Amino acid sequence: MDAKRSAVHAGKYFLLTTLLGVVALALVGYGAVLAESALESGLSTGERVSEALPGLVLAVAGVAIYRFGESWALYTTLTAAHEEALSTTFDTERVKADIVSVLDDRLADMQNDLQSVNRELRKLKEDDAFDFSD
Repeated sequence: MDAKRSAVHAGKYFLLTTLLGVVALALVGYGAVLAESALESGLSTGERVSEALPGLVLAVAGVAIYRFGESWALYTTLTAAHEEALSTTFDTERVKADIVSVLDDRLADMQNDLQSVNRELRKLKEDDAFDFSD
């Protein structure tokens, strides 16, 4: 794969991970803002957790989105790069033409062999006219 195509796939990966990172960071930040009020008030531990739960859920969702998004971006960009590299490496029409060429050569060799065997058989029939009348 040449440098231009590699740069294109690396750029796609960077953009996808950056976009998903910004979304995840926004969710984590908003979750922290929601949970902040529970930490400042003088509540018991159980009440703080229940009040901060929506913010904690958003923060965990943000982290999960980032981790999933990073894996997804890696998978999609590597798959696309691999498919592109294989499409140029294995040209099916060229492979098909090579196979047909080899088969044509082998069939021509077989035809020549059969013709030479037929000539030899005719020659033997003409040369060895054996008389079975004894």
